[in-house]
Amino acid sequence: MMRLPLFEFRAPRTLEEAAQILDGERANAMPLAGGTDLLPNMKRRQQVPRTLMSLRHIESLNRVALNDSGSRLGACLTLSDIAADPRFRNGLTALAQAASLVAKAASLVATPQIRNMATLGGNICLDTRCNYYDQSYEWRKSINFCLKKDGTTCWVAPGSSRCMAVSSTDTGPALMALGARVRLVSHSGEREVLLSNLYNNDGIDYIKRRPDEILAEVLLDSRGRSSLPSAGRYRCGKFAVRPPIKSASHRRSCRNCGSNSQAARQH
Repeated sequence: MMRLPLFEFRAPRTLEEAAQILDGERANAMPLAGGTDLLPNMKRRQQVPRTLMSLRHIESLNRVALNDSGSRLGACLTLSDIAADPRFRNGLTALAQAASLVAKAASLVATPQIRNMATLGGNICLDTRCNYYDQSYEWRKSINFCLKKDGTTCWVAPGSSRCMAVSSTDTGPALMALGARVRLVSHSGEREVLLSNLYNNDGIDYIKRRPDEILAEVLLDSRGRSSLPSAGRYRCGKFAVRPPIKSASHRRSCRNCGSNSQAARQH
């Protein structure tokens, strides 16, 4: 049985308090939303933060604002929330379908409690995946670890100087096709980043969110809401959604989504 390492737990009630905690702790702390990815990673000793900071009690991160001028989606909305909410059927079909397919896939292998915990912000920021990385500490130690964590060799491509772990975000491709932006908040201020610019093509340094920043909201303008009425076939790491993508810009959306993502293509 794999156990969690020891950590300090913090549960701020406001975004300002959460940003202050991260500013003080920096790389020693990690924000915890649903925990469906982070907690298993901690059990495998892939990530060992000294402090876990829960975002679940911050009311502003659970809000939804949909209007004619655009949409603001709180980062702590769960994938079940998005899939079940009829408001996401009007102009945000791609996102609703992506969240729905994630929930349906999860329902075959997990419990309702786990399905209902995964959040939009957490899904966007998911760690990259690799068969050599997503193993227990003992398994990884037996191969002398890997380039992504504690080792010097990328076992996917031993001659490569770059980690080849792939993006595992499910909602990212649909949101990029919708022209989404994310609002990143820190103690020193906040900034908005186009989602397609948030990712790096590197399995280790895969995201441009700084350790002291919290992904607070996903922002969509009215043009983004109407630009993709149904989900196209995107391929991003492990996940795909289907019917047609006609726009070349939509086809390019997945190309920016983390390391080794395959460009979306029409079938």
